[in-house]
Amino acid sequence: MAKLHRITFTRLRRFAPALYLLALLGSYAVTAFQPRAVPPSGTRFAELAGGVRIAYRTFGSPERGVPPVVLVHGSPGAGNVMYKLATLLAPRFHVIVPDLPGFGHSTRRIRDYSFRAHSGHLLALLDALGIERAHLVGFSMGGGVILSAAETAPSRTASLVLLSAIGVQEHELTGNYHANRTLHALQLAILAFAHHGFPHFGLFTNGLLSVEYARNFYDSDQRPLRAIIQQYNGPLLIIHGRHDVNVPVAAAREHHRLVRHSRLIELDNNHFMAFLDPEIFLAQISDFLAAPGDGSPQPR
Repeated sequence: MAKLHRITFTRLRRFAPALYLLALLGSYAVTAFQPRAVPPSGTRFAELAGGVRIAYRTFGSPERGVPPVVLVHGSPGAGNVMYKLATLLAPRFHVIVPDLPGFGHSTRRIRDYSFRAHSGHLLALLDALGIERAHLVGFSMGGGVILSAAETAPSRTASLVLLSAIGVQEHELTGNYHANRTLHALQLAILAFAHHGFPHFGLFTNGLLSVEYARNFYDSDQRPLRAIIQQYNGPLLIIHGRHDVNVPVAAAREHHRLVRHSRLIELDNNHFMAFLDPEIFLAQISDFLAAPGDGSPQPR
């Protein structure tokens, strides 16, 4: 019996690479023929340069001469995490919610997934929609997107809202860029293997922990954000939860310190209040968007 077991194990070990390769090829075949997720009703698409296609939804009615509100999601995730807030804002504002490239129903494969590259796509979307100026609301990683957009095109930024948003480098993970980049590289390698080197038969396709999500963090560099924040002189509202473990409230306080005319609202909530409980800050964000001011210093 022991000899039979040894023979069986030897044969399995001999054929294991072939069996793994067959399983991997089968996984690729299943994934290739997996039906694409159906976009929610009302989804529109804008064709941008370079073959990039952005999915977006609109809420509320546009009003001539009034800048719309653009809600920019974080990572992982897509525009759908901002739909609840968009619905709440819609009675007073025209709201646009895009899926950034690499996420949701937009083009998944792009050359650069950094938030700086996303800011270029965001401005290109505004061009495609004929929008000259907009209020930009960035949630989490979306904060880096709107800050980069404001630096690139300040005249097109009516106001900024940092909503549980990233910013200065020293409050991201370890606080050290090179240490963080090493962690992001490790995460990218693990997820890339899970998606491309492991027979998952479509189970990982379009999941939250995607390769695109990992690339978003790996490709992004937060170090320039401090100077961008410090030099920003337009209206700025900062909304943050005191119990945020993803982006500590210390980051929001530092952003407020750097922009003296900004307004900081701290709430007894966490990182996910932006899409789980947006009612708690609806009045404050609505009032700000309706009359953001001119960026003049505010009393502390």
